[in-house]
Amino acid sequence: MDLANKRVLVVGASSGLGRAAGLRLAREGARVAFASRRLEQLETAAGEAESGAIAVSCDVRDPDSCEAAVKTTVDAFGGLDAIVYAAGLARPLSLVEADASAWAISVETNLIGASLVTRAAIPHLAESRGRALYVSSITVDDAVPRRGMALYIVTKTALNRLIEAWQGEHAEVSFIRLQVGDTHGTEFGKGWKPEETAHVRDWLEKGLLFGRSMEPEDVAEQVVWALGTREAIPVMVIQPRRVLESRDRGEGE
Repeated sequence: MDLANKRVLVVGASSGLGRAAGLRLAREGARVAFASRRLEQLETAAGEAESGAIAVSCDVRDPDSCEAAVKTTVDAFGGLDAIVYAAGLARPLSLVEADASAWAISVETNLIGASLVTRAAIPHLAESRGRALYVSSITVDDAVPRRGMALYIVTKTALNRLIEAWQGEHAEVSFIRLQVGDTHGTEFGKGWKPEETAHVRDWLEKGLLFGRSMEPEDVAEQVVWALGTREAIPVMVIQPRRVLESRDRGEGE
């Protein structure tokens, strides 16, 4: 669909991929609602976006907040053409360390929140024959899950199936799963303790990293394309191009 004047709710838009996607969509002429818990940061993003963008408070762990965020967006824009669910939580814990509260916040943020927002938005998306895009991760396809990332990977794997289930129940809406690789400038890893960042060395040793990370704006460009194309895009995978050692490239031979 042409994105000019399209009405888009971006959840998880106060920073990282969500913020970048909202700004890029606004530059394409979309009317964007930037949603998350941090209203001050949202207001800054909406002011930067202009194009009639608004800031909307939304705590994805609160059903009433999810309902209110969609209602506020629809009331402001007169309808809804797309949602982008970019909210996510990655807490580095081994399964032995993960208690019930750790599981609860991961499941509520990465999985249940996505369904609550979709549930509130689906009547409006059905009316506009719109689109729903969810940010997932390439880590779900690792043969051996990254050490310390079990909660994140399990909930993102469940999110992938959830998206398929929503598509099965609502053929009039186009659902998109965007599996993203390591990206610079997000809040992934923010607040990790020194001992928790040690997991990254393990990932490197196992060859699970690419030697570089992407910029949020590069991923946002693909979000715009996925929402704007006339074709159905059930799954997109975006990962950094792997940095090769000179010997791997055959230099000096």
